[in-house]
Amino acid sequence: MTATGSTLRQTAPFLPVGAALFCVQLDFFSLTLALPTIADDLRTTVTDLQWLLSGYMIALGSLLIPGGRAGDVLGRRTVLLVGVALFGLTSLTCGLASSVPVLIAARIVQGAGAAMIMPTALALVTNATSEEVRPRVTGALLGIAGLGTALGPVIGGVLASTAGWRWVFLINVPIAALAIWGGLRLANSRDENGPRNLAGLDWWGVVTVVGGLALVSIAIDDVGTQGWTNPVTLVPLVVGVTLLVAFGVVESRSAAPLVRPSLMHNRLFVVLTVAGTLANVGAVVYVVSATLELQNVRGLTAAAAGLLFMVSSIGLAACGPLAGRLSSRYPAGIVMGIAVLLSAPALALLAVVKPLPLYVIVLGLCGITTGMGYSLGQIAVQNVLPARRSAEGTSVLLTVMICVGAIGIVAATALIEAVGDGQATEGGIALVLVVVAGILLLAGLVTLVLEAARLGAARSEAR
Repeated sequence: MTATGSTLRQTAPFLPVGAALFCVQLDFFSLTLALPTIADDLRTTVTDLQWLLSGYMIALGSLLIPGGRAGDVLGRRTVLLVGVALFGLTSLTCGLASSVPVLIAARIVQGAGAAMIMPTALALVTNATSEEVRPRVTGALLGIAGLGTALGPVIGGVLASTAGWRWVFLINVPIAALAIWGGLRLANSRDENGPRNLAGLDWWGVVTVVGGLALVSIAIDDVGTQGWTNPVTLVPLVVGVTLLVAFGVVESRSAAPLVRPSLMHNRLFVVLTVAGTLANVGAVVYVVSATLELQNVRGLTAAAAGLLFMVSSIGLAACGPLAGRLSSRYPAGIVMGIAVLLSAPALALLAVVKPLPLYVIVLGLCGITTGMGYSLGQIAVQNVLPARRSAEGTSVLLTVMICVGAIGIVAATALIEAVGDGQATEGGIALVLVVVAGILLLAGLVTLVLEAARLGAARSEAR
């Protein structure tokens, strides 16, 4: 049997997991282009609907760590299926909503469902596969999720302009139902060394991490309109950071912490998390920059920009399987370092390329290189940590990626507007891309040096 055929056979039992991840990615990336249509139908403005995106992301980012730990305690399949059911039901609510408050409330709850899906999905696979099989299966499932990323903008634009914006949400319902139906056949797993029910959960840890991340996220979301010194931004930021410090203290004293302090002593995990997070910053910054370039500078319509982004999104989709194959053959830290290193010239090239066909090709290169770092982080973490606490590692990784990615968007947008006197200009966009390219170049080099030193030390100890 060929390697591809073997991977397909090994991945087939976990297709419900892929369907759940696909649903989450499709939903998020299809909504943006539908916002103007929703605003017209509900007689509001696109600005008033930004909480459809912000509220979802705040709920997702702040609940990932408790969601992952709940899977360890209650059973990963159980929490995954509850998350998928919640995601499907709130998608139905969004599709039937007739008022903006109901729509926004449903989206926030939908973010909570996604926070239960994302960390438990890969942890479920990790605890059901061997170290040899795991990277290829995980990579294939991330590839399926990547298809949601690739198809999201196109499907969102097409549905919003034909069948109606409600179908942007309603399309999730049958996918979620299929994921639940197939997921019932998956083997359950849990952390046998941890608490057996929610009563044993580290609730002080839950309160401090959720409150801290939510308040910091709200503050960051308001920076663009309120500025850093406005009390509307400053107060939640200070309180949020204080709660996160308290979370660190709570975890160091808890008998069953949400996140073990020793996790930060795992050098490879820290390297993968930092490098993967910076690669994700590169991804969100090039997406924001290219969106402004195509629409504000080059004058393309949203639909045309969405179609051109498909090339970039296809690159992102291909990264999952590719990262799985590479990480099963070579040290994950080395592959991560090379991917981050290659993303630097890709972003720099995007800053200077002029002809539209060439610009689209470079978009694809940006998608492949930055997406490789994002995928590698999730895949490699599954083998870096003990399988019983893999959801912990994934939830921490995704939390850092999402929160730092949000800061990256705010910083990039602020710099673009500062250079262009409040407008998106070619010079401002180019400056942001070059700055981020420089950061990624340094990060890639540091990652390679640190990983080479770690591997050298490991070989010396083995002798």
